Amino acid sequence: MNNFKIGIAGCLGRMGKELVSSVLQNKQTIFVGGFEKKNHPQIGEQFVKIFNLDSNLVIKDNGEEIFSVSDCIIDFTTPESTLNNIDVAIKTKTALVIGTTGLDKNILKQIEDASKIIPILQSTNMSLGVNTLFNLVEHSASILDALSYDIEISETHHKHKVDAPSGTAITLGEYAAKSRKVDFNSVRNFDRTNKLNPRKEGEIGFAVTRGGEIAGEHTVSFIGKNDRIDLQHKAFNRSIFVEGAIRASIFLSQSQPGKFTMKDVINSLTT
Repeated sequence: MNNFKIGIAGCLGRMGKELVSSVLQNKQTIFVGGFEKKNHPQIGEQFVKIFNLDSNLVIKDNGEEIFSVSDCIIDFTTPESTLNNIDVAIKTKTALVIGTTGLDKNILKQIEDASKIIPILQSTNMSLGVNTLFNLVEHSASILDALSYDIEISETHHKHKVDAPSGTAITLGEYAAKSRKVDFNSVRNFDRTNKLNPRKEGEIGFAVTRGGEIAGEHTVSFIGKNDRIDLQHKAFNRSIFVEGAIRASIFLSQSQPGKFTMKDVINSLTT
């Protein structure tokens, strides 16, 4: 069995801590270190003070140092940090898994360019269950046409999440629009409070809730004149995202340069 060397960007963040713990527990992976932003108060502290880790590893502020000893880096940080991590990954020729949400067109273009040099996977949601939901929405939207069924997408997350709608909700909308062969940007409606207009035919509406410590809930509703179909996924905790990210990192550690998706990871598990 191979032991893949995994490093964690933003290792003291909400997702970062869970990733560190899970990489440590996974028999296929070796935790080689993590890093944080330069002004973080715990830079230089030993991981043993935070995690059950029998090691003298310390929290770094130099990402390149961790990239250089890793087979793959997992990045759930911020768009600004992710953009910098892409540059470092290219420099060190290190595979990169990106779970950061709220990425703009410039960063997505950088990911596309980086895939020519390194293996890279970017996903708004790495849960196997959510990726199954993507497929169900795509299939349903092809059957339940815009003339007969309106699509509404609602999502709920913890109060700390800053981007809205969530990246997962947007991806669900993109799958629905693609299946109906329309441009997502032309049919999405993120906010109905600014314009007092009736719902347009074919529109995909979004609703956002923030509160408590909810890991993530997404519902895609197909609403017709006589019936309604709800496709829903509820995350009880962040473990599902962590597990998917680690599977993705193992997959990338064995891959050639290219841009990959969670579909590629799932397919690798069934072959």
